Amino acid sequence: MFKLISFILLAFTYSSIKSQNIYSALHLNEEREYKTKRPKIIAKTNIFYNKSGKQTLKEVESFDESGMFLNEERFDEDGSRIVRLVHTNDTVNRLVLTSSFERWTKFGYSKELTSYDYDSAKYLIRIVTKNDRGNILRRTEIKNNKKGHPIEMIVFDESGNSFGKEIAEYFYDTNRYVTFVISIDGRLLSQDSGKISYKNAYQFPNQDDVFNAYGDAIKWTSKNLTGTETDYEGEYTYDEFGNCTENKIFKVIYKANGKSKREIDRIFKKKYSY
Repeated sequence: MFKLISFILLAFTYSSIKSQNIYSALHLNEEREYKTKRPKIIAKTNIFYNKSGKQTLKEVESFDESGMFLNEERFDEDGSRIVRLVHTNDTVNRLVLTSSFERWTKFGYSKELTSYDYDSAKYLIRIVTKNDRGNILRRTEIKNNKKGHPIEMIVFDESGNSFGKEIAEYFYDTNRYVTFVISIDGRLLSQDSGKISYKNAYQFPNQDDVFNAYGDAIKWTSKNLTGTETDYEGEYTYDEFGNCTENKIFKVIYKANGKSKREIDRIFKKKYSY
């Protein structure tokens, strides 16, 4: 049971290194941090609102000369570094080759190293994560369809035991995919869905989605794990190059009298150094 729970956590959280699930493998090499002019550095301030107040986290991302993501450092509200992520890239084929992930917590320091293997068509087929002593922590085997999108992913632990598998179906006419997490004995543990491409999402609007002239969503509906839906609205500010400098996300609250109001949910600020 513990291994099955661990697989679910890998499938639905940002784990120590990206690409431990179909969602992150699908978007590993998708460029989404900027739209037009390539920055050297992006300094981010992320503000999250909840019932107890707000939480402010800061990030600093840097990019190589080709514009690919190179490294990131994250800081908590006290300014202490909590995460450092570093990539090495194939800038010709625009593929991530390796990642190192360091984390500082109240329990201490940890570091993981991940390598990404591709076939002759440059499709991601394997991910291996090791600790800083070189011992394998996880190995992920991936099968892809003809478009290079993952249709099956199996994660193995340090002893070579499988957690189960995750499979995906793709609906290209709507830019959507559906994933299923399946246990070793074939039981369906969970189901989820998402966008095949976030960068081109504006080309495939859902019935309730509205996009601005920059291709960013200003109205959309999100389905929760409980099956309920939440409506959101977004506001954006851009610099002279068309890169977003601030994104405010509001949750739409509906009252019993039929009226609605907006409550701030998140604010993402970016400062670019070109």
